[in-house]
Amino acid sequence: MSYQIPCSPVVAETEEKKSRFICWLGPVTDKAAFSHALEAMRGRYPDASHHCTALVIGNPANPEVMQSDDDGEPGGSAGRPMLELLLKQEVGNVGAIVTRYFGGTKLGVGGLMRAYRGAVGAALQLAELEIHVPLIDVRITCDFAGESRVRFLVAQHRGLCGVVEYSDRVQIAVQLPRDQWSSLKQTLVPEGFSFSLSAP
Repeated sequence: MSYQIPCSPVVAETEEKKSRFICWLGPVTDKAAFSHALEAMRGRYPDASHHCTALVIGNPANPEVMQSDDDGEPGGSAGRPMLELLLKQEVGNVGAIVTRYFGGTKLGVGGLMRAYRGAVGAALQLAELEIHVPLIDVRITCDFAGESRVRFLVAQHRGLCGVVEYSDRVQIAVQLPRDQWSSLKQTLVPEGFSFSLSAP
């Protein structure tokens, strides 16, 4: 369930037969933010030949959003190899923009694929990546005597207890790794604890 995400944006530049390839790669969690980054690159390099893109939002094994664009390059020669590399390297919540300045020599489809993939690869080498563990928010309800038991179970499943509300019963806000929820739930139900998911 865990995957890598970039900590901050990086820019790497490569060259292939006098064509310059400038790759911006950074953390992205929604399409609007990525569009903003693309507009910034277009503004920075207004005379470039192409601005090709790849975007992966969520877990690269099963992305919420996965898209690429060749921006006028031959179909499948730019965006797709960029996207394939991000998926192969298991990087999620990431956007890549490769700006190309044409150097006068045509590279052919195979050459373009290698060049665009290579530009993203160079940026990935520069990038600081961290492991991202998807979390889930749960509210667990118990009686007063059960609070310590809930806290023990949550800790056992690598979760954290947050705000606690006391009334006739105890409600505990819990955050834990998504891949631990099924196991915790199987323990809570037989012991009579109730719960509700605060987030999908």
